Amino acid sequence: MHALITDSLLEELNQLQQKILTKELPVLVIFEGCSGRVIGRVNSELIRCLEPRGVAYTHFDPRGPNGPRPIMDFFERMPSKGQIGLFDRSWYSSIIEEYGLDKKEKELEYMLSVSNGLERYLFTNGLLLIKILLKADEDTLKEYEEQYGPRLPKKSFLSMDHIDPEKYSEVMLTRVYEKTNTEHAPWHVVQVRDVRETVIEAAEIIKDVVEERLRSKPPMVVAPEIEHTYENPRKESKFDRKCPDYEDMIEKLSEELGELQMKLSMSNRSLVVCFEGWDAAGKGTCIKHLCHALNPRGYDVFQTKAPTEEELKHTYLWRFSKGIPARGHIVVFDRTWYGRMMVEHIEGFCTEEEYRRSPSEINALERIMVSNGTILLKFWLDVTPDEQLRRFKKRADDPLKQWKITDEDWRNRSKWKKYEAHVDVMMESTNTDYAKWTVVESNNKKYARVKVLRTVVETLKKELKD
Repeated sequence: MHALITDSLLEELNQLQQKILTKELPVLVIFEGCSGRVIGRVNSELIRCLEPRGVAYTHFDPRGPNGPRPIMDFFERMPSKGQIGLFDRSWYSSIIEEYGLDKKEKELEYMLSVSNGLERYLFTNGLLLIKILLKADEDTLKEYEEQYGPRLPKKSFLSMDHIDPEKYSEVMLTRVYEKTNTEHAPWHVVQVRDVRETVIEAAEIIKDVVEERLRSKPPMVVAPEIEHTYENPRKESKFDRKCPDYEDMIEKLSEELGELQMKLSMSNRSLVVCFEGWDAAGKGTCIKHLCHALNPRGYDVFQTKAPTEEELKHTYLWRFSKGIPARGHIVVFDRTWYGRMMVEHIEGFCTEEEYRRSPSEINALERIMVSNGTILLKFWLDVTPDEQLRRFKKRADDPLKQWKITDEDWRNRSKWKKYEAHVDVMMESTNTDYAKWTVVESNNKKYARVKVLRTVVETLKKELKD
């Protein structure tokens, strides 16, 4: 079989793909429309025109399980630098399927604003997003049914697209299109007709948009000054905390947490617990006590390390997407995406512009997580400089613990004031209503462990109440 498009357009697409690779431009093309058969056929023809090693195709089932994970699946499948991603349906179909009813108008509006936040993040991080809407009425689909293929048996995984076309068209062509046809991510509408003409028009749109981007200078993104919008919970810290009933509290809270984990496992929610804090503040022991109370079948620990070569080919937050748990599950982050707002800026691992836009990007990510059912807890483990110094010396003097203290720890300590200023900025720009920080005064390690467990237990009780 030969490609439906002309030889000249085929050559232009091949050359364009080479330029995308050379310029390390990530390109994401998402296809939406009321007919999965049309979307599938158009994608199939486009893939035949491209070098497959540079293309990542994904079909998303809009009827798939809702909950906290599916939205992150879109994020995780984003193309890397020099790659073309083709999405056969996207977050728009999932949003319409879940919220495209009159009684969910407010939820729909909210999710579309979340979508705009995601697309803004992709744009500011250099990804070219091309949104194509394949528009067709029922008469058109009947006229060209043989060209786009017959309906497949419902039980086949090849036909997982039985959306309500009437509902889709009504919601998509009014509220969704209007609210998400933005300057940085506009919609391109293709009227479905003869399959050859439809494929050629879609290919021409992709070619023209990419060429325009390659001819132009990189989009100018002026990062705003970081806004100190939210209260800083560190200002309320009291370091003389005591914990007289430590053993009893640990046992009681651990038992409750185990019961709540079972309840979480049967819900449509997930739990993400984030740990940040000073060196030697006790993050490791807090994580250990938290995990000891949990069934290992239902949790994972995500330890944030220096980004790999593959991770550097994607946007900054991409590498964390694979750590977001599926419904019913728990993930504990040992350090997080907040490294961008502390060590990366202080040590020069990110630019000033990247640092200044990081609060809005992080808030957008956390908003996506929470809006899709993730229960998000963020802990900052706080100690005084004197207590940290005491613990550093104790580690250095103990042969069994000397491995815990490094030259980097001492170097970071010498920059205490600079780090403290960055932590305060982080709190005041990301302590949102939907993802608040919990400061854990950790001079007393026993108090810190109990506060972490108590906070997790109380939060789960509140979020999982019937």
